[in-house]
Amino acid sequence: MLNLFTDTQPLTHHQVGVHTLPIVRTVRKNSIALKHRESRHSRNRGGEVVILVPKTYSNKRLKKVLLSNQTWLEQSLNRLTLRLQKAISLPKFSGKKGESFSFLGEEVVVVYELAEPKGKEVSPPPMVHIKNKQCTIRLIQARSLKSERQVCLVIESFMKQALQDYLSPVLEHYAQRIGVMYQAVTVKGYKARWGSCYSDGRLQFNWRLIQAPSWVVDYVVVHELCHLVHPNHSRDFWALVQAHYPKTNEAKAYIKQHGKQWISFLQK
Repeated sequence: MLNLFTDTQPLTHHQVGVHTLPIVRTVRKNSIALKHRESRHSRNRGGEVVILVPKTYSNKRLKKVLLSNQTWLEQSLNRLTLRLQKAISLPKFSGKKGESFSFLGEEVVVVYELAEPKGKEVSPPPMVHIKNKQCTIRLIQARSLKSERQVCLVIESFMKQALQDYLSPVLEHYAQRIGVMYQAVTVKGYKARWGSCYSDGRLQFNWRLIQAPSWVVDYVVVHELCHLVHPNHSRDFWALVQAHYPKTNEAKAYIKQHGKQWISFLQK
């Protein structure tokens, strides 16, 4: 095996089975982890698996931890590789008529509706309306969409606003129950998480979460609000989440089962 450990140079890679994985130092405290991330190099468009390690670890300590966890690293890499392969094989949504996607837990089918512009008024942008398990995209004939990619962008914009609208009353409800105050709420795109909570009270949510049933979305809301009390995943944190959302375990299991499909939706 190639000796990648030195006493003077920071460790940059570690051999796991037949793979040489990059080492990335992070703010993690007392553990190591494997993570798939998008590669910054064009030659590796599929991304790469890296080993996350605490930046406070010395070379000596890191060497000991990596070698003592070699079996775990190999098993974890195999499991992660299988999950990534399954994610790649998931059917991709392209915006074609007749395709379907999930919205608040229900499968909706895409249809198009053409409308005539009114007089000489500037045509409004395409409108998206979901009802009776049907996603209707209303197009003005004078400025119909030029590509399926544009359809995807219209749906993405609609879903961002839909989640923003859904979150507003739910956040107010659970914030009062938990006894916390939050600041700005942002809906954005994530590739590996459903929400984030910052110490200054800012909350961020993944717009793809709107694909989940409402009771799963509510769990994520409670999860992030509870981080305003416990900024960690300690026993006290989970006890607080469970106290305010008894269906926590069911929601976590549902996300585990369907989350990869939701995350892959409209991935560029």
